[in-house]
Amino acid sequence: MSFKVIGVGNGVTDIIEKVKSFGYDCVGCLVAKSTDDCIPMDDDKMAIIVARDNEELANAIAKTYHDAGVLTIGLVNGADISCYDTIAIDTDSGTFPEVIKILLAPLATMGYICYDFNDLCTTLHNRRFFKTLVADGKSIEDGVINMQRKMENVTVDKIEFISALLYFNREKLSAITMDDMAPFNNMMSGLPESIDVIWGVNFDNTLSDDIIRLSFIMSGREL
Repeated sequence: MSFKVIGVGNGVTDIIEKVKSFGYDCVGCLVAKSTDDCIPMDDDKMAIIVARDNEELANAIAKTYHDAGVLTIGLVNGADISCYDTIAIDTDSGTFPEVIKILLAPLATMGYICYDFNDLCTTLHNRRFFKTLVADGKSIEDGVINMQRKMENVTVDKIEFISALLYFNREKLSAITMDDMAPFNNMMSGLPESIDVIWGVNFDNTLSDDIIRLSFIMSGREL
């Protein structure tokens, strides 16, 4: 498996089972009780470490992956930032599966406008902190308006990178035109020039055919 989700400590089994239910073939999931349970392999590209407690073990596992050059992401209460490329901020443990899905979905689903692991790595590698947001709408314009409202609570001038992903049910593809994309393009062009934006469009057939979903992965060393 190129990507791993590793749970540590109490209360993570349900999180790991939820991630398994996403059905992403490229993702391996496990609960680790020691560093011996999850030794980095040559083909590992990304490790997401999840912990509600036992942060010492979580940090130790993360360090082995980080030192091996694997993109290492922490959803850990009490994370030691030196052991990770980036850690989640403003994230309750109850939303960990949602955050993990936001990170994995563009890599594990078919893309209409491609976004790949190199794009995610550019966004998160050595960025220290990251935050995710999701907004749904009946149209791209609705999704953009809802995302803009959520962005009002973000310190935009601390953002260095944004990965912006647009999702819709594939059956709706024929209904999306360049004119429909205009609100999305306007939002991207309206961001400060200091922010590097990477974007993609992916299919998500789990969405109802009248829903457009917009997800942001934002990172910054001072975020």
